[in-house]
Amino acid sequence: MSNPCIITVAITGALPTKQDTPAVPVTPSEQIESTHEAYEAGASLVHLQFVLGIPNALPARRSLLEFLIAEASGILPGATWGAAGIGRYQFEVNRWCLELGGHCRTGLEDNIKIAPDRLAASNAELVRKIVGIANEYNRHPASPVEARKILGIGMAA
Repeated sequence: MSNPCIITVAITGALPTKQDTPAVPVTPSEQIESTHEAYEAGASLVHLQFVLGIPNALPARRSLLEFLIAEASGILPGATWGAAGIGRYQFEVNRWCLELGGHCRTGLEDNIKIAPDRLAASNAELVRKIVGIANEYNRHPASPVEARKILGIGMAA
């Protein structure tokens, strides 16, 4: 039996824009549709986490992620965590998360490419790639029920 992993999706943000890729959802209706597509592809929820690979900020280094995890677990024992790799680091950071027992983040806010030479068609395409990578680590996208259990959230009334 594989272990669940929460796949979050950052569908949009300050960067990128429609000039960078037409797949970025900008209007409320585009954002709703993109969120729904990402959910159908396997995303569990949206939340904040470690962000690596930002120029002049936190570099995408596994040793740094391991340090951050250790520090967080010392301050907040039992806390769940995930990380985002910006741009070309997205899939590498997601692999580290899966291997180290964390959760994944993907989305056009962080990375507009599915491959070095191709723009992602949608947020859902990026989610599907992480779902495939998760399988390599005996992990699967957490269902909403599994995500609530992992995050310690009671069942909806």
